Amino acid sequence: MVEPVRKSIIVPSDPATAFEVFTTNIDSWWPLDGHSVSAMNGKTAKSLVLEPGIDGQLYEITADGEREDWAYIKTWEPGSRLVLAWHVMAPASQATEVELKFSQNGSGTQVDLIHTGWEIMGEAAAERRDSYANGWIRVFEKNYANACGAN
Repeated sequence: MVEPVRKSIIVPSDPATAFEVFTTNIDSWWPLDGHSVSAMNGKTAKSLVLEPGIDGQLYEITADGEREDWAYIKTWEPGSRLVLAWHVMAPASQATEVELKFSQNGSGTQVDLIHTGWEIMGEAAAERRDSYANGWIRVFEKNYANACGAN
């Protein structure tokens, strides 16, 4: 078994706002210059779209205007929980799972990210897991936290 990636932050907003920043406002804070399909080709994606609700899609509009699917929503519980079947540059049948939990913590919100299911990647599982463990630092612990008002 490949260990899950686990990240946890506390942001100075209520759970509903923290959820909204992650979902509705994802295009404003996701670092498309370094964490996108376009970035793998030395370009910056035009945008990132998250369609709300169960089976909603998360997709990139590439620098060339093409759509690249990243994930689909498995669980949509505003202010509480979001689960994505994550399959950037892979078919949906080879998705890992990204779960976000939002819980009140004093005057702020604790947001836990758990990225699991690496075994579906076969021999590349450990390497991909380590790559995402590093990537989530910028994406989640820095950019997302800052978008929620954390310093």
